[in-house]
Amino acid sequence: MMLDQDFAFSDVPPQVAVKQLFGLSEAELRETAHACARAYLSESPLHPKGAGGSMAWMEGTKLIRSVMIPKGWRIENPGNQPRVVSPDGKHAITVICGDEHTGNHARTPMTRNKKGRQTSQGVSYNVRQKELFPVSREELQRYSPHGDQTLWILLFYVDKAAGEVRYELSRPINMSENEKVDNWKPRFIMPSLQLGDNINPEGPEPSSDIDIPVIPRS
Repeated sequence: MMLDQDFAFSDVPPQVAVKQLFGLSEAELRETAHACARAYLSESPLHPKGAGGSMAWMEGTKLIRSVMIPKGWRIENPGNQPRVVSPDGKHAITVICGDEHTGNHARTPMTRNKKGRQTSQGVSYNVRQKELFPVSREELQRYSPHGDQTLWILLFYVDKAAGEVRYELSRPINMSENEKVDNWKPRFIMPSLQLGDNINPEGPEPSSDIDIPVIPRS
């Protein structure tokens, strides 16, 4: 069974939907957001301008991979875009920094920077699915035809003024003329995390006792 575009797990919390679809727990997703925030806040005046966002992206990518690889997901880097890909190869998650509207139910966020060919191709494929959305994790794993990948973006924004990090796991469906993603469906918006003592600047290290399958993609 496929669901129409007006239904996107609206009857369950986003944490439940993400767990059902990807096997990704709220705690695992929260720790990934923490990793982004820790790295962002580690930027010093000695770093190049904008280094915080780059470091947050790198650490978030590292954390989500360390979480998903033991679940059978694997690393791919098409066009140098770092992704973690589902066991059947049909769904991919990448980490990207969003703007100040990230995690806001009342606003539509954009990616902070322009995105390239890999994101554009992912958006085009998502749109070709005509916004139909599977009801179960099993159907999601069967959903993508022709060996293509449904692209999901873990979008994050560290808001120093508000003292929080906002994040969501969302499916991009449009790119603006300035080459930023500017529309999403569905959006799994997670509860914001407060910046403070619970975000240790040192942070935990992902386990090194995991086998990392790297699959090049033509």
